[in-house]
Amino acid sequence: MRRSIHRLVHHYSRLMTGYLMVIIRSETNFTYLGDIMVTQDLKNVNGPVDLALKYKSPADDTNQPFRLFLPSAYDGVTPLPLLIVLHGSSGTQDTYFDQASYGDGLYKRLADERNMMVLSPHAYGLTEFRGIGELDVLCVLDFVQERVPVDEERVVLTGLSMGGTGSSFLCCRYPHLFAGGAPIGSCYEDLALIPNLRHLPMYYIQGADDWPIYGKEGPIPISKRLEELDYDVIFWVVPDTPHNAVVRTANEVFEWTDKRRAVKHPKSITYNAYLPIHGRAYWTEIREFKTPGPPAKLQADIVSGNWISIRIENATQIALFPDSPLFDLATQISMEVNGTALPGVICKANEEIRLASKENVWRAEVGPRKLRPLTAYRTHKIGSVEKAPTQDEYPESSMGNWMTDAMRHAAGTDIAIYNQKHYRGMSVKDGQDLYLIDLFDWIRPYAWCLSTMELSGQVLLAILEDNLRDGENVRNLLVQVSGCRYTFDRNRPFEDRIVDSDIDPERTYSIVCEKQAVSRENIWLADLFEQIPHTDLEISIISAAWSYIEQCNGQVSGVLEERVKELN
Repeated sequence: MRRSIHRLVHHYSRLMTGYLMVIIRSETNFTYLGDIMVTQDLKNVNGPVDLALKYKSPADDTNQPFRLFLPSAYDGVTPLPLLIVLHGSSGTQDTYFDQASYGDGLYKRLADERNMMVLSPHAYGLTEFRGIGELDVLCVLDFVQERVPVDEERVVLTGLSMGGTGSSFLCCRYPHLFAGGAPIGSCYEDLALIPNLRHLPMYYIQGADDWPIYGKEGPIPISKRLEELDYDVIFWVVPDTPHNAVVRTANEVFEWTDKRRAVKHPKSITYNAYLPIHGRAYWTEIREFKTPGPPAKLQADIVSGNWISIRIENATQIALFPDSPLFDLATQISMEVNGTALPGVICKANEEIRLASKENVWRAEVGPRKLRPLTAYRTHKIGSVEKAPTQDEYPESSMGNWMTDAMRHAAGTDIAIYNQKHYRGMSVKDGQDLYLIDLFDWIRPYAWCLSTMELSGQVLLAILEDNLRDGENVRNLLVQVSGCRYTFDRNRPFEDRIVDSDIDPERTYSIVCEKQAVSRENIWLADLFEQIPHTDLEISIISAAWSYIEQCNGQVSGVLEERVKELN
């Protein structure tokens, strides 16, 4: 044991360096040995070993922590499967490894029995594993794969609660990286992206005693959609089990994980993306969108030999990366795009086929392969912040005005409604450049699709009244609006506080909100929860924000217009 530590301490690297807290297991215990400098690789480490490491994040040059468990079978040479575990909203990189409610290291013990490695990112904490948190997971995975022999066909994601939802999010946007996903106690995922899981088995787990909204918004509609598509899915409702089902289901998760093998070279690809930063899947990439807001959609099929049939919606540029074993690169590759045949091309291994549409005519050319690293940060600039919208004002907020304007623009409705309940985003600043990835961090935790409904002015006024409650969260509950105005007086009795509005009680309005406002009542709905018919759009609140920034010529500016007023 001491010899392995000696080798580790004295094997320094001239390249990317991490910091390492080494915990060595004897028969039944782990012993803390202190902070040790780690090198370019960990091939001289003997398992079993529990490592607490840090890497330098490209997002902000800070050292970000993560945990890595290497089993007894680890010899630094033989590639082993990797299970990535994502913590919940109150967790850290240590949760799965040390916390009593997660079995006091149960995942490490089971991984040791099955010759698996376990990786637990911190992902900047409370980020939903989107934006900067998503980048962290990709960086940690890349960091480990450069230093440890990982069987890249056996990388599986799991996680609890926020980590379960993060597992769905990452599987839907990076299906080519994983062999499967096993979200536990997860919540929402956009159904428009579920077709991306064509080659990625999913194992959704939900405690029967969990808050029912989680199942109704996440695993139930997701697994139903996967079954409709005839994809590989299991949905297990675990009897007599609460939200935290990690310990109860650990053996089943490991047994399922052990059987997974990734499809790395599919002949058919179905892939939808809301943003070009999430455009790559397998041997295809969506690079430019026709219209921000709705997803771009790609269907690519190798019909026979080197013949590819491609269907494209809402994209003006895609790239293909032909590689063996799917293609014979010594012969011509032929394509048809949206039913029109294109001239064949020869594409070498270090080249790509670029398909571009101009005036609805697709053309193909071959050029040097340009693969954007998935760990590259802030690669797609979309504008700049002239005057930062903020949640700080009351009763009207410039952030509320900006978000409702963005939603109403994207959906084309009469009115948009929004509140800042659960908001925990990172503020933008005057003068800063804005990139697509920033939208996730700014608008956090929201990334749901938009929903529209038809309501009478009378019902809309009742909903606005229902959110004029007394208590500690009055600021968070207050409904922000676009397309209407209202004035209220808190000195009046509850449900009779609106004293002026331009909303006509007799008129029917089309209204847009983020889905969770109506599906989980993030906005109080005047006793109409689960009774309001609504339509989910294939537009997310993130893509709506991008669309609105494009509409405003790349400028973001928060304004106050007295849409919501309070009488003092």
